[in-house]
Order: sequence, then structure tokens, then C-alpha cells
Amino acid sequence: MKLGLGFALTLFCSCTALPSGVSQAPQSSPGGERLALYLGQRNLDEDDYDPVDEQPTFGIEYSSEAPDSTIGWEVGLMGSKDEDTVAGFDLSGSTGELYGGIRKSFGEGTVRPYIGAGLSAINSELEVAGLGSEDDSSLAGYAHGGLMFDVSQSFFLGIDVRVLFGSDVSYGTFETDVDYGQLALVLGWRF
Repeated sequence: MKLGLGFALTLFCSCTALPSGVSQAPQSSPGGERLALYLGQRNLDEDDYDPVDEQPTFGIEYSSEAPDSTIGWEVGLMGSKDEDTVAGFDLSGSTGELYGGIRKSFGEGTVRPYIGAGLSAINSELEVAGLGSEDDSSLAGYAHGGLMFDVSQSFFLGIDVRVLFGSDVSYGTFETDVDYGQLALVLGWRF
């Protein structure tokens, strides 16, 4: 997964460099409504979640920013899952997350940075095949930011860095958190 994400990031970065004589995508306003798909990796606390701490993640997000407003908003769903074998037992770890918050894009060029932050409701589950599972939910804060690259007036690519903080879960008598760091590629449509 790490090698694949590194290759995808290299490919994405190479797309931003256009040879001379090739025109860039038309510039557009940072505002509007967007639908974005996220594909990346979420890293949970290695001490508490090893060997399922590095989880591939997928998400969908809807956001809206009026061109003349200072701040927009965003809502989304994300999930992650990893599986491994420990001492002959199949172990599975997963998260599911619903979030909403504020968002701000900067500039009006083809490449634009953005930031966002808000509240998240996250559920985490650990399952050992044949022995059962434990899950718990928590409210937490999140923050993220990245770069959007306009491929056309309606389609964009991006890279997003995200953190979740302040969560608190327990699996039976074991107490921990589901705080994470995440890196994802973004494919999106503006309408």
C-alpha cells in the first residue's frame, strides 16, 4: 500500500508540470459545490493496533463554498480496514466515520491550497475470527488540508493530509483512542 501510494503521489506531482507551449486548465473560482472521493492510508497508534494499525481508507465528501464567502462547509463519510494473522488467528481492524465542519480554499489559480476542520463521530471495531469482536464509538475533532489541482472546469485532483484527535474508546477493559494521521489522493467534481 505504501509503495502504491508513493507511486500515485509521484504520478500526481508529475501532472502539475506542463511542458512549454501546453496551456493550463482554465482558471476557476475556488467556490462552488464539490463531490470528492478519497483513497489513501490511515495510521492508527502502532502500540495499540499493531499489526492492523496501517489501514487502507476510502471516503466521500460533499463541500460547498460560495465564491464571495470567507468560509464554506463540508460533510463526509470515511472508512478504513486492515486484516492480518496473529498467532494463527485472523485479526481485523476497521473504522467508520461521519464528519462535518468548515472549509476554506485559497486563491483562484489552477493549483489551490485548502484547509478544513470540524467534529467527527467515529466507530472502531477489532475482531478476532472465532473469538468475537469488540467495538466502540467516540466524538472527536479533525483537521485536514491539502492542494487541489484543476484538470478541467469540473474535474480536479488533489492530495489531502488529515488528523483526528481527542477520541476515546474502550474494547472491554482496554482503553485507548482511534486518533490517526492520514494521507490520501483526492478525485473530485465541481458543479
